[in-house]
Amino acid sequence: MLREVPWRFIKSLSGKKEREKTGMTVVEGPPSVMMALETGVDIEYLVMSRSFFSSPSGAEVSRLLERGPAPRQVFTVPDELFERMSETKSPQGVLCVVGVPFRFKETVPKSPWDKQLEVVGVDIQDPGNVGTLVRTASAVGASSVVFLGSGADPFSPKCIRASAGTVFRVAVRSPRRDVSPTGYLLKRRSEGMEICKTVPRRGVSPWEADLTKSLCLVFGNEAKGLDDEVLSVPGLEISIPMPGGTESLNVAVASGMILYEALRQRMGHS
Repeated sequence: MLREVPWRFIKSLSGKKEREKTGMTVVEGPPSVMMALETGVDIEYLVMSRSFFSSPSGAEVSRLLERGPAPRQVFTVPDELFERMSETKSPQGVLCVVGVPFRFKETVPKSPWDKQLEVVGVDIQDPGNVGTLVRTASAVGASSVVFLGSGADPFSPKCIRASAGTVFRVAVRSPRRDVSPTGYLLKRRSEGMEICKTVPRRGVSPWEADLTKSLCLVFGNEAKGLDDEVLSVPGLEISIPMPGGTESLNVAVASGMILYEALRQRMGHS
């Protein structure tokens, strides 16, 4: 059993190569750590700073620890050491290390819908957009969120923080780089999924589309959108009307509008 916190190892997980090599990542901040504890994720290490441990949030984490399942190792460390481990500018005093993909000891995320609602992000670069996409997908009860292409790693500490821990509430997947977005979408289509691609213009509006089917909602890169190869996959193209003349919407905004239209339609059909 470890007597000292493996802070150098934890610090190294800020790098993608080390995360891929070890199959582990860091979850930092009270909302995300508490969500990990509440959903029963298998936690390797949990680390609290001394000041956090004695705070109300620290007391809440301690209560969650008592309810179990327990991490393999729990450490309380001096604030200065915690700051060395943290990759944030303003450390919040608590982090944990979990395996990727996440292993749930008790609760497994489950969608409330009979028809699948899968959210697909292609080449999404910004960790904030990745986290927001996961958070919104979780809120509407999506069955899964899949990230394809060369975008941000959804299991990076930044993306997990941006999701406010909802990455533990919905199944998130990031297939190998040799899985092309087009190949993945064609496979899903062969499995009976409707492919709905979001485009800036000339598509059907979300409220005119039938979003109650088993479908993949596909969102593209922040600057370039979906490339021609992905757009060649047979399916529906959806555009949000912009009568004010704006060229495009941020992917986080667009995904929120379309996903909540899907929720509205599904609630009316449930």
